[in-house]
Amino acid sequence: MRSFDILCLSLLISCNAFCQPEKSISNKDTYSWMFAASWILTDDDGASYNPFLIENLHSQVFPSRLTIDKYIYNGWSAECILSYMRYNPEKLTNGSRDITGSMFSMDFHGKYSLYKLLNGGVIDPYFTSGLGLSLRNNNDQSAKALSPTLNIGLGFNIWVTKQIGLQFNSIAKIGLTDFFKSSDYLQHGIGLVVRFEEFEKADNSFNKSRYKVSKKRKKIKFGGKKKGKKDT
Repeated sequence: MRSFDILCLSLLISCNAFCQPEKSISNKDTYSWMFAASWILTDDDGASYNPFLIENLHSQVFPSRLTIDKYIYNGWSAECILSYMRYNPEKLTNGSRDITGSMFSMDFHGKYSLYKLLNGGVIDPYFTSGLGLSLRNNNDQSAKALSPTLNIGLGFNIWVTKQIGLQFNSIAKIGLTDFFKSSDYLQHGIGLVVRFEEFEKADNSFNKSRYKVSKKRKKIKFGGKKKGKKDT
């Protein structure tokens, strides 16, 4: 797998909208935290050029990837990704079949979203890049068991509601122990994403009285002469 071609995937999922709280939502940033649970498809055939061979993608029961995303500023965010998959011996792995075992990976990415540049909306495209660590526990002797990786990816979210959406992405992982060889693999993800926005503090100015009323008693003065005095 020497190509960063993106596998086109489609999914039909129905989501129920939920009621929004009656609070004002800040538009300074697009979100504060984002969480995603995804189903991954892995092309672990780094020894050959085989993009778009869907029949050789190793898959795992949902959810096989968890993503935590913290928004920073102006479209930039940091994300941590944990992924797990089991090899299917009927699929191709580095030019061989009958490969069994599993693979665990942890990735740390910088992410840039075009959401604000597109003035919000339904489509939220983004780019990611960073470093990762992949641990293979299988009988494939051609790939390194422990491999740090350089990751490059892209994807997009489709927001069904203001908080809930569908996430599609592809990440190419280049093994740093053997560039463009058996430790490379391509991983696609598709799943559900939820974002949480910060709420502005409620403005309680209307509860404050504009006029202060003194509780002290004031003496009322009457005009004319004082009582008890006689004319001389």
